Amino acid sequence: MSQRKSGMNNLVLITQLGINVMTPVFLCLMVGILIDRRFGTSTVLVFLIVGVLSGGLSAYKMAKRTIDQERVQIEKEEAERRKSWEERFGTEAGPKAPRKRGW
Repeated sequence: MSQRKSGMNNLVLITQLGINVMTPVFLCLMVGILIDRRFGTSTVLVFLIVGVLSGGLSAYKMAKRTIDQERVQIEKEEAERRKSWEERFGTEAGPKAPRKRGW
């Protein structure tokens, strides 16, 4: 079940990434074509480059946000594990702590 959910999350993430990259590219391309038709200039390439850079920036921000969210989730899980360990065994050192000998 968790693998299926994880796979679905990955599919959603890939789809969002594609949409975040392609939308600015197509919008800037359309604006460049409309300006060229209206004024007879040649600005499509400039708008295409702006669209690619904007899409790349959007993809970078989305990927960074996703990685940060995963890092926070891992830290929360680690804190819960540590708390559970402390409740069970009364020490925060964990299983790798040196054991005391004697009473």
